[in-house]
Amino acid sequence: MTGKRFVWTRGRKISAVILVVATSALTMVASLAGGDGMVYYRTPTEIVHNDVVASESVRVGGLVLAGSIEQSDAESTLLLSDGATQITVVYQGRFPAIVQEGQGAVIEGTWRSDGVLLGEELLLRHSNEYRAPAEGTL
Repeated sequence: MTGKRFVWTRGRKISAVILVVATSALTMVASLAGGDGMVYYRTPTEIVHNDVVASESVRVGGLVLAGSIEQSDAESTLLLSDGATQITVVYQGRFPAIVQEGQGAVIEGTWRSDGVLLGEELLLRHSNEYRAPAEGTL
């Protein structure tokens, strides 16, 4: 049995280089694009029990507890829970109208030494079901 010898011609070398460069570029684009859609967050239990350092920027996800929203023009608060632990979130100004009790939320902010999250950005989670507003409300 005789085998054919593989010969690297100039055209094959150029094709191989183009293939390697194109594959590398596609891999880089895919990794950069995929990272934009990922939202990582910690739970209140992870924040409280993992010794998060004061003034550390964190992203916390959980449910807004019923009866916990208190709002004023200067500062608003709510309790965020994962079912085991709850934390207080303080937000400058009023919460957006979409913030509701019993709904999921991811809140990005700064962890304070007194165990309170100073919320800076609210990323609200919601179901994929559309419900039309009730008659006469907008």
